[in-house]
Amino acid sequence: MRRLIESGAVPGTHFVQVGLRGYWPPQDTFAWMLEQGMTWHTMQEIWERGFKAVMADAVAEALAKADKLYVSVDIDVLDPAFAPGTGTPEPGGIPSSDLLRMVRNLCHQHDVVGVDVVEVSPAYDVSDLTVNAAHRVVFEALGGMAARRRDASGSAPGPPAR
Repeated sequence: MRRLIESGAVPGTHFVQVGLRGYWPPQDTFAWMLEQGMTWHTMQEIWERGFKAVMADAVAEALAKADKLYVSVDIDVLDPAFAPGTGTPEPGGIPSSDLLRMVRNLCHQHDVVGVDVVEVSPAYDVSDLTVNAAHRVVFEALGGMAARRRDASGSAPGPPAR
């Protein structure tokens, strides 16, 4: 994200982060984020207002500056109970069930042009929890995109081809 902003490829004002918590990023990084015009929502805000309300605001903020969404999921947004295999596991994150539903809904309700999942570190994974969560994030995104396409075409899925 920082490299994209510093290169000029994407303005900082076009980034909206959700789920920040713990001692990262440090104060100087927050200052840089402010200078770039970035927007963020902390886990504290999610606990106080609810995930759906925060995500509705985050989407509105993103779409106020762009016509389409690109969703990048840093797997450490999940609580380490659901994704221990990451470089910065921080307690107090989002449960995987909430993230999966939210990704599917984002991709179903909005014009999402791309999705990625970052910070998966199999060397630190326990029982493949993290890779399975990352796999499901992508699967739910594709499912949401397919449902959006189906809804736009106005046709229900037909019987399987024989």
